[in-house]
Parts: sequence; C-alpha cells; structure tokens
Amino acid sequence: MKQRAADVLIDVLSAHEVDRFFCVPGESYLSALDALSAHAGIKVVTCRHEGGAGFMALADARLTGRPGIALVSRGPGAMNAAIAVHTAQQDAVPLIIFIGQVERAHRHMAAFQEVNYEQVFGSMAKWVVEINDAQRLADQVATAFHRACSGTPGPVIVALPEDMLEDVIEVERAYRLPLPKAGASEASLKQVAGMIAQARRPLFIAGGLLKHAAGCKALQLAAEAFGIPVATAVRHADLLDNNHPLFAGHLAYGAPAALAQAVAEADLVIAVGTRLGDVTTQGYCFPAAPQPQQPLIHVWPDADALGALRRTDLGLVADPTTFLEALSNSAPAAIDEAHQAWSKKLHQVAQSLRQWEGPSDAADGVVFSSVVQAADQLLADDAIVTIDAGNFGGWVQRLLRFGAGRAMVAPSSGAMGYGVPAAVAASLRHPERQVICFVGDGGFLMTGNELATALQYGAHPVLIISDNGAYGTIRMHQEKHFPERVSATDLCNPDFAALARNFGAVGIAVEDSSQIEAALRTALASGQAAVISVRTSLQHISAAATIAQLRERARSGR
Repeated sequence: MKQRAADVLIDVLSAHEVDRFFCVPGESYLSALDALSAHAGIKVVTCRHEGGAGFMALADARLTGRPGIALVSRGPGAMNAAIAVHTAQQDAVPLIIFIGQVERAHRHMAAFQEVNYEQVFGSMAKWVVEINDAQRLADQVATAFHRACSGTPGPVIVALPEDMLEDVIEVERAYRLPLPKAGASEASLKQVAGMIAQARRPLFIAGGLLKHAAGCKALQLAAEAFGIPVATAVRHADLLDNNHPLFAGHLAYGAPAALAQAVAEADLVIAVGTRLGDVTTQGYCFPAAPQPQQPLIHVWPDADALGALRRTDLGLVADPTTFLEALSNSAPAAIDEAHQAWSKKLHQVAQSLRQWEGPSDAADGVVFSSVVQAADQLLADDAIVTIDAGNFGGWVQRLLRFGAGRAMVAPSSGAMGYGVPAAVAASLRHPERQVICFVGDGGFLMTGNELATALQYGAHPVLIISDNGAYGTIRMHQEKHFPERVSATDLCNPDFAALARNFGAVGIAVEDSSQIEAALRTALASGQAAVISVRTSLQHISAAATIAQLRERARSGR
C-alpha cells in the first residue's frame, strides 16, 4: 500500500496510543497538520508559545504514563521548546518533540531557520534523529518511543524535513517496539530483605518513576509489609498519603532542618525510582556522595545511574514497581518493633512541619501560608495541584496534603513557567477533577498567555498567583549573600484579576486573608478558568524565614 509520509506519521502516533498532542503550528510541518485533519482519534491542542506546548506535553505525560508529544516548527520554534527538553531530562519524563526541518536539498546551506538539532539538543536528549528517508519513518518513530521510555525516561527529538513529509512510500502496518522490563533476582531480593532485617532504622526514599497507580500501590504495600517509613523525592510528595503513619516527609529544596536531621539517623537507605540528585539529597549530603554514612540500596532501571556518583552497597537495575511488588513477598511474618518506633518518630516530625502558627497577614500583604491552608481544607481529595518554580512553593510543599488521590504535578528542574501550562493540560486530561495551579507573579508572566489556550478548549483550572512584586527566590538568595543590596529582582505587575477577565476567565483579587476562603469557593464553583491574584507579603519571603530574619542572620554571620 502506498501512503504519504505525513499520513504514515499520524498512523504511527495512533499505534502508540497518542490521543493528544500540543503544538504551535508552523509551515515546516504543514503536511503533518493536514494529515491530522482526516484523523479524528488524535486531538490537537494549539498553544500560544512552544515553551507552553512543551510544558503541557510534560504534564500530560505525568498524568497518563505515556510519552508527552509536542510538534513545533523549525529554528525559533525549536529553541522556544528547549526548556521542556531540559525539564524532561532533569525529571526523567518521556517526551518526544517533533520538529520541522528545512527541505533536504537545502540542508547545510545556512537555509532560513536551519538548525543542526543533534548539536543543539545532543547533551540533553536521549536521542536526536533527522528522518531523511521516508521509507524509514515508521521504524524510526517507533524507536523514538522506545528510547523515550526505556532505561532512564527522557526527551527524544525527531526532526522532519518539510519535503520528506510529502514523499509517497510503500508502507506496512504501523507497529510498536515492546519495552524491556527488568526485575530483581531472587538472590537480590533475599539480600535486600536480609539488610532490612539487620537494620533498626531503614528508610525508603521514593521517586518519580513510581508516580502512577501501580507504583504508589506497590510502594505502600512494601512499606507496610516491612514497617519502613517513606520519604519522597523532591516534587513527589503525592507518592504516599501524607497522613499515612509511614509517611516520613518530603525531601524538597531546602528541607526543614528538623526533617533533614531526622531522616539522617537512618541506618539503611533504600532509594527506589529516584536518581538521588542534589535537591533530594540536600546537596549530596543524605545519602552523602561519594561516601554515604549508611548502607545504600539503589533501584533504578538504568545501570548508568547506579554507583557512579556514590558508593552503593547494592545497585539493582530493575523496574521500581516490579521490584517493590516482588520485595513484598519477602516480608517477615511480624514487623520489627524497632522499625515501628522509628516510623512513628519520623511521621511525627513530618506532621509537625504542617503546623504553622505565624501571622495570616503582614503590613505588605497576605502571608502565603494562609492561602495554602485554606486550599488544603477546600480542595477535593482527588484534586490535581500544579506548582511552578518559586519560593511560594515552599508553603505548598509544607502545608498542603498530598497523596491518597491528590496529585502533585511539578518540575524538579526549577523551570519557571511550568505551572500554568501544566494546569491547562491537566484540566484537559481530567475535566472531571479540580485542577489548581500555584504560581508566582514572575512565572505567570512567562507562560500565563496559555490561559487563552484554556479558554479556547474549555479547560477550567484555578490559577492562584502569589503577587509579591519580586523574583522572590532570587531576592531570598540576595538577602542571604548580599543583605540589603537589592538588584534586578523587583517587578512591576499588571492587575492580574483584570487581566484574567480580559481573557474571558474569572478574575478575583485578594488583598487580605479574610478574603481567601470566599475567593477559593467562588473560583472552584464557577466551572470556568479562574485567576485568584493574592497580594502577597514580600517580607514573609519563604516558609523558613522573613527578609528581616535573613538580614539579621547575615549580619551575625550565621
């Protein structure tokens, strides 16, 4: 059977269960867009910026467990999407970005918007391929899906020369390449169970590769079977119900000292589904690199991530969920009393950190803790919460309960601008669920234009903006290192509530804490996209310290 290459591309995407992709249209892949017009099985979400399209694809990947798909145009479009490629690499999320390319006859001639994508993305992407032979389109796209999902998940770049998409070729039925799945051997499982039995204070550190229903279930069952507390890697506090007696806290950026000190007492660490990066390990301090202070078992599906940076007593190249399911079968008949006491201690520490007894308001605005505490009470148990990068996130990670259905969708890469597109994608994927985005004024003005995308497609996220008139995280670091010397961090913002109304969304301004509950109830009940702009205290710059306290510490040399 003969078929146009562009139509083959869409058939291959459909064979890989792609039902939605995000794009900013470009003339370099018009043929693919034309092929989609005759294919009702794949929804196209047209975005307002390629960075937004990439972030939406990443969030969709988190929620579906399948690779996120974005299509962007050559040159400038690809450069705009680069932030999503970096975030996918940092977060180990499968992402495939299809990029238009100049005609094959014009390659290597400095043609209009020509880019060598292998050179540009080679250090971030797992694989970069330019498909010049249309006859190989189906198999190379199948390989792209395999590369994105196997081993350490991550980004793949597929460049599509404009003229190649119009080639007519002989094709066979589109196919998929099965993914390998490794599990731990019986000997390894016996060794792990033995190490747990010998330990008095074992600790699971659970990461993003468990961020799906089967993974969360396997984690909870294994933790319960052995009585082992669970600390979660950065931005994955939803892996275990935060009220579960085995929940031991969230190892986020700058974790509270009480939590860091408590988990460091562990005498065995079992890291599952996390690469143990610098944020989760609090600057490579726990488990320390290169020499941990306690025995370390590390489970990850890619050997390159095991034992390369720190001594690992037992590194297992295995699917994290499969490993935990098998480990549960090796559990003892009774849980060690020492494990029970240790779990209770850590859970008490984690619970205590959710208590906030500070003020609700300050002279310069609302203390953001008030917003998060109100949201914690009003949000549904199955709400999806997206979080942008910024200091406001510290309040969310500390005070909002996650797990047991309430999802956290946030980048560990620290990428500003993720929150709003992620919320739009989440609302499109799960219109039956509440979707809330916490975002700062800086992050909102990076990708808040995707509010127009939400309105176009009927998404209804509630976007809560922390408006403190500053790039707060950078200002915090300024106050730590150069106290009272403010440079380049002040912002002049629009009226965000009015801006939202001009988009056609609900816009609500909050000036003091007494207005928060009513604003949240109104936004959640509206059934529309909504923006709640909170005049937030800059003085209360983080959940850990005020600006005055940071300056005092700097002056005293602490």
